[in-house]
Amino acid sequence: MTGGRAGRTQGRGARPASVAARASRAFLRLVSLFIVVLLVVGIGLNLRSPEPEEPVFSASQRAQLDAERRYRALADEARTVAAAGPASAGHLTEIAEDLDAHADAVALPRSPTSATQGPTVATPPPASEAAAVAPSDVARVLTGLQNSALLSLRDAMGAEAGPRRVLAAAGANQWRHTALLARALEVESGLPPADALSSTDLAAGTGPFADLSDPSAPAGSPVEPAADTPTPPTSSLSPAEAGMDEEPDEEPDEEPAGRAAPGTPAADCSGTPIGPGADRQALLTAKTAEDQARYGYDVAAAVLPEPAEGLARSAIHRAAADAAARRLAELCVPVDPAPAGFALGPEFRADPVSALRELEEDHAELYAGLVATTGPDVRAWAIAAYNAAAQRSLEAGTPLAAFPGLDGTTGGTTGASPGDSPSEDASQPQPRETEQDDG
Repeated sequence: MTGGRAGRTQGRGARPASVAARASRAFLRLVSLFIVVLLVVGIGLNLRSPEPEEPVFSASQRAQLDAERRYRALADEARTVAAAGPASAGHLTEIAEDLDAHADAVALPRSPTSATQGPTVATPPPASEAAAVAPSDVARVLTGLQNSALLSLRDAMGAEAGPRRVLAAAGANQWRHTALLARALEVESGLPPADALSSTDLAAGTGPFADLSDPSAPAGSPVEPAADTPTPPTSSLSPAEAGMDEEPDEEPDEEPAGRAAPGTPAADCSGTPIGPGADRQALLTAKTAEDQARYGYDVAAAVLPEPAEGLARSAIHRAAADAAARRLAELCVPVDPAPAGFALGPEFRADPVSALRELEEDHAELYAGLVATTGPDVRAWAIAAYNAAAQRSLEAGTPLAAFPGLDGTTGGTTGASPGDSPSEDASQPQPRETEQDDG
């Protein structure tokens, strides 16, 4: 009887134990299922493509992106206006083609997907809609072109060496197109004389570079200079300050009283040059080239039927040489006086006009090289001098290319860097020790 009671007691105790075991196993199954679900979800999330990170662009890359967008928008507008058949349609088409080349040259590398899509090109309107384009639209293209020329030169200030030359060359091309289109429309171009463009204004964003806006930029995003654009020193000289705004036929025989002669070192110089050696060499190279050009035009003025133009060009190159000498003085570099004369090859006397055109082509290529090699302190001078040289070359008869001075098709100082020496081509003026040849 006692054994029966003990068995019943064990039976009653076993049932709660069995329930607890089942509950424990169910709980473990739920936990295992939850863990499996977490693993599946985690694996699925890992298999998904990560969201692309927002690209971070340098100041130079931002300048390239802004320039590409501006060039393509302006090219589309010029092409659309040209389709309406105005008198300047042919020139507008050339402008659009050059702007397309500029946009391709400054474009950043794209992903394979975006590269296959290519840039968006506006489709010319049908003939039925072409009449809706008003003549004032040509003037709008002119304004956009003038604005873009200045913006390109300013963007070059903060760009890296390679893009800097491309941006400056695009600006020089657009500068020339602006002048030609304005001449066709019989209006003002809105640009200052290239030889009088102030490098101080270029570096500081003042004068014609003040309040520039990019019409292709998104609304509410004003264009500002690149972050690494240098601030000009207070002693920087503009071409106008160096005497380039003087009348060409009023060239002074001597320096005004109280002003140091070009190349005289500053009073606080201790005899040791300052600044980067590349900058000093660039200025020395430019001064020699400008002295050669001045002499070449002096000789041409003596042999050409109309000497006035030659004398005017000689004065421009003399002022440019003096500007380089004064900048060298700021770097405590004394400059020897220009030689009395330079040796001229027989080609010069046979065809002085062609010889001077080649000389100006060489100058454009020389300064294009200096744009890429000069440091921040003289970069604005190099860009302004390059643009002036490119405009002189084009005015002398050099065909307008998308990138003036960068094609490397001429001899002389093609692609010269500050350390390069000019070519000893006999057709180019070379220093000599004899008295000046008066033709």
